Amino acid sequence: MMSEYDLPLVVASFLVAVLAAYAALFFGARLVNAESGERRKWLLAGALLMGTGVWTMHFVGMRAMPMGVPMSFDVMMTLVSWLAAVFASGVALHIIGRKQLGVPLFVSATLSMASGIVVMHYLGMYAMRMSAPPTFNTVFLLISIAIAVVASGAALALCRKLQGMDGSGTLAVQFVAALVMAAAICGMHYTGMMAMTFPEGAVPAADNGLRGNWMGIPLAVFCIAMLAVALVVTVLDVKHQRALEEFKAEEDKRVAELAFTDAVTGLPNRSALEQRLLDILARDNDRGNPFALIYLDIANFRELATGMGDESLNAVVREISEALRDQMSDQVFLARYSASAFFALVPDHEDSQHAFMYKRLRQIDQRIGTPSMPVTWRAGHAAYPKTGNSTRKLVRAAMVPRDLNEIGEFANMAADPELVMPGHNRHS
Repeated sequence: MMSEYDLPLVVASFLVAVLAAYAALFFGARLVNAESGERRKWLLAGALLMGTGVWTMHFVGMRAMPMGVPMSFDVMMTLVSWLAAVFASGVALHIIGRKQLGVPLFVSATLSMASGIVVMHYLGMYAMRMSAPPTFNTVFLLISIAIAVVASGAALALCRKLQGMDGSGTLAVQFVAALVMAAAICGMHYTGMMAMTFPEGAVPAADNGLRGNWMGIPLAVFCIAMLAVALVVTVLDVKHQRALEEFKAEEDKRVAELAFTDAVTGLPNRSALEQRLLDILARDNDRGNPFALIYLDIANFRELATGMGDESLNAVVREISEALRDQMSDQVFLARYSASAFFALVPDHEDSQHAFMYKRLRQIDQRIGTPSMPVTWRAGHAAYPKTGNSTRKLVRAAMVPRDLNEIGEFANMAADPELVMPGHNRHS
């Protein structure tokens, strides 16, 4: 009954197979990391699109085979062939989408998908209910089954491979893989048509309810449009989900930063300082990372608050913190410890690179405040590991009042860690 094929229909069948294969790869690659509810959505969509795509390719391919009589199909057998393709695709994607996949499960998924394709193909041909029984070519029959198994295995292996890929290059890899899979699917179909032939003069059953005119270009156009729309909607959904994940990550980061940030000055707060100290002390070679804590406290903070009010006082505090921040090198960690107090953590504090910074800190009473509103400072410092080896000891030692002029003179302090100088107040 076969002489030659209708080339436009052959091309249409291949395009449908490409989109079906691409849908299978696209959805299958997202099953591993999907949550339970989302996983069901991806699985259902993947099974429907892949199964429908392969089923459509089959019937469009059948229409590409010229017959001397109008082609028609039994509705129930055609529906069952579609269900077989969808079910087999769903089972295969469900198995391949597991986080852990061994050889037995992979083989099971491959055989499930191949069985669905074979059943769909030969049942779809039987759905014509020809007046004469078909004849089979055993060689081509075995070849078509082998192609179905190899194509299914390759498709699932590619799905599994693409599950660990991300980025713009993934789409290109998926498209190339879809072309290979489509060629295998079409190869199985047209080999199967050579394996199952009907005698010349055989005609479809007169009571078939599905006219063959709808199973060619119209079905191909409908399926291509459905797959294209589904893929576009899915891509948009994926982008939306990624945008939500990025927004959530940014919000989580922002909340985490707020927990370690002073709301008034924008500086790290007490918790951030303590965390930084713990991180340094937890290092394996912590004693090879000496540092100093410099304590600066506004002694007349309450007077300033009473005389200036919260808004004006907050402005002064912000100016102080910004001035201190500008004086510090990039390596120094400045934090607001309390309403009136600041701590500066200076790594490798005896290094000469900090000399200019120490000088400016010693002159802070000359730089901040006005004659009408002077700022009284209390200062202190501690050095690790000579002054103490714990966060509590270092902070308490740094809060012992000292002269502003002592800031940066850590060589003297290191020689006598127990040295305690009387408190010294400086007015601008």
